[in-house]
Amino acid sequence: MKALVTGAGGFCGRRLVKSLQGRGLDVYTAGTRRTGPEKHFHLSDVADSKAVEAMLRAIAPDYVFHLAGVVTAGDPTLFYKVNCQFAVAILHSMASLGMNSAPILLAGTSAEYGNVTADQLPITEDTAPKPYNHYGISKLAQTLAGLSAAHKLKVVVARPFNIIGPEMPGHIVVQAFASQIAEIIKGRREPVIKVGNLASSRDFIDARDVVDIYWELANSPKACGQVVNVCSGSAVKIADMLKTLLEIAGKKIEVVEDPALLKPVDVPAHYGSTKKLFGVIEPRSLRTVNDTLGDILSHLIK
Repeated sequence: MKALVTGAGGFCGRRLVKSLQGRGLDVYTAGTRRTGPEKHFHLSDVADSKAVEAMLRAIAPDYVFHLAGVVTAGDPTLFYKVNCQFAVAILHSMASLGMNSAPILLAGTSAEYGNVTADQLPITEDTAPKPYNHYGISKLAQTLAGLSAAHKLKVVVARPFNIIGPEMPGHIVVQAFASQIAEIIKGRREPVIKVGNLASSRDFIDARDVVDIYWELANSPKACGQVVNVCSGSAVKIADMLKTLLEIAGKKIEVVEDPALLKPVDVPAHYGSTKKLFGVIEPRSLRTVNDTLGDILSHLIK
């Protein structure tokens, strides 16, 4: 069995590749640069449908996990090229090649929901999307493209919330906290940590759980043609995340608010419902936030 993974160099992509290999799949990757020893197809332009079609014809994948995406970019057009046009090229090519038996998982984002009010919590898949930035808007466009192709392809759109775990990107607030604390523990900086808004609450889920869920969604007939939240179903305050990290560190550290870290738009609370998720796959226990935070800090200080 062959699996194609895009975004294989990303936080979840790296873990998914290892997970699939552990399941005995022959993994291929694709993108603008090689990120590992796997069989890789170089795409100089991810929106080039002819190049994408040639790649798919050569691989003939049994599974496609499309995790490629741009979270931040100076050029806003990159969001749409990578987050939407790449997916459209894959979907169009697979339909043209008659690859309608291979499950295609598109990784979306909870940013597609945008700002929600307290009475809309927890967020379900029926919550009207109102993204307010290029990232969320471009990913919503990808979702709509996927759903429009679902009548002829086996598409599932996974909509993950805040994914955390060891080796996560530095722009994620938990990693920013943990990195500063690790530097303090190693004696490389003064015992002061700079933070932004600590009052907001978010839904956090471990990357190790996410990649397992992605596999189960790709193999679930009930998930085909659906958007599915990938979340924990509960919210944790950012302040509590920091408190837990400080307790794990066991050091006296001063916390200082840095105005430069305050976001112009910061949704007070944002968490999803797992009802649909555990309706299309078997219910499962998830790693606790505290356990994940411990693993994150341990990885940074080892």
